Amino acid sequence: MRKKTTALRAIDVFSCIGGHALGLQAAGIDVVGLCEIHPQRRAFLQQKFPHIKVHDDIRTCDAVRGAAHILTGGPPCQETSVGAAIHGKRSGRSLWAEMLRFAHQGDFEWIVVEQPPGNEEWESKVCQGLGSIGRHSTRVELSARDLGAPHIRKRVFILAHADIARLAFARSAIPREVERFKGSAVAGNLWLEGPPRALRVVNGISGWLDRNAAVEAIGDSNPPGMMTVIGRAILQAKYNRLDGGNALL
Repeated sequence: MRKKTTALRAIDVFSCIGGHALGLQAAGIDVVGLCEIHPQRRAFLQQKFPHIKVHDDIRTCDAVRGAAHILTGGPPCQETSVGAAIHGKRSGRSLWAEMLRFAHQGDFEWIVVEQPPGNEEWESKVCQGLGSIGRHSTRVELSARDLGAPHIRKRVFILAHADIARLAFARSAIPREVERFKGSAVAGNLWLEGPPRALRVVNGISGWLDRNAAVEAIGDSNPPGMMTVIGRAILQAKYNRLDGGNALL
């Protein structure tokens, strides 16, 4: 059977070095916008994604209704994470309110919010905020190890959609997509590829980042495979349920 074309577009905010964008592209979703405040990371994004506009600050960025179907992003977690709590710096402050404003402006069909696990209060605020703009939400926790990696790296993804049945379908598709990705990663040794070449620090310092900045950028990034799994689940929910269950991927 001929594969369907997705025609789905996504905007990724708090883009760091593009892990989420790469994952969405691998799922077959067009990334049409990025947003990153850090100048060096933004320069890397502009090099990596030369045909995609990269905005510099979500606080000064307005969404255009209908510009994209999917909004993804992980608001900076320095004051919401378990690590912040351990060091006595958890305040609960984040840029989630700006992401919610942007989501409401753009009226995105799907919203995906990423964050490290361990802060139920913050997650509850996210779900309440999504509810305030008419979105149902569901929580998914993934780790890099789930996808065949040799390390753990747990992350929470909160998916939101106005149609609770379609949201439930996406949630149910995630375990299948995890197994699919894990199998392909093992077969192709995906995890041996490492970070993008410009960010590798084993063989010396990158020309555009000092070692500390490079390590921080890698630490703030997620494996693209996580968002590939989420993206494929969204595609399954959009096409399979509505088109009688025909295989998309």
